[in-house]
Amino acid sequence: MTTQRPAGRSFAELFGDSPLLERIGSGFDFTEGPVWNPVEDALYFSDMPGDVRRRWSEDDGVREVRRPSNKGNGMAYDARGGLLVCEHSTSRLVREEPDGSTTVLASHWEGRELNSPNDVIVTLTGDVYFTDPTFGRTEGFGVAREQELDFQCVYRIPAGTHRLELVAADFDQPNGLCMSPDESVLYVDDTARFHVRAFRVGRRGRAATVPCWPRASAAGTTVSPTG
Repeated sequence: MTTQRPAGRSFAELFGDSPLLERIGSGFDFTEGPVWNPVEDALYFSDMPGDVRRRWSEDDGVREVRRPSNKGNGMAYDARGGLLVCEHSTSRLVREEPDGSTTVLASHWEGRELNSPNDVIVTLTGDVYFTDPTFGRTEGFGVAREQELDFQCVYRIPAGTHRLELVAADFDQPNGLCMSPDESVLYVDDTARFHVRAFRVGRRGRAATVPCWPRASAAGTTVSPTG
């Protein structure tokens, strides 16, 4: 993966001069979608080809928590403690409720099945943004099948609604996404085009394109507290 150093604080300023890289597990097929559960002090992560979700904690190490997992990928918690999961096999974005039930948040756009929701975030105001490339319509990372939509895009579900809104539909393969610390800018990786795009987010969550970072091929993105 190619990265560009930010113009502001250096890597060392954020992580120290000699950051320790520790392996907490191995023997997986393809790890994706890590999300931290602060209540459990545990990390959940996906393995799409293995069709399994795992959990790691300091006390218990790594253990399986869901198999099959509908070849789930990106995950995020909402303010109620629900776990939002992008499912490659079903082309759905779902919320797994604390009581164990599942709610489908998005599965179709204008009557056609979504491609394969890939990564998801929940803002402080409760808006949900997620990417929808075609990776999950291939063997291994999902289920091989024809694409119903003729575009790959980013969607938004406004807080407190069941309404699915199109943010941008001119991506090649949108992948990871994240917000700036003040949530005024949405960053989205377009892996196939080797760049990261930025969208200025208005007060009502509407997004407008601003310049992108070329030659920055990424599959997952996050922003430090300092930006």
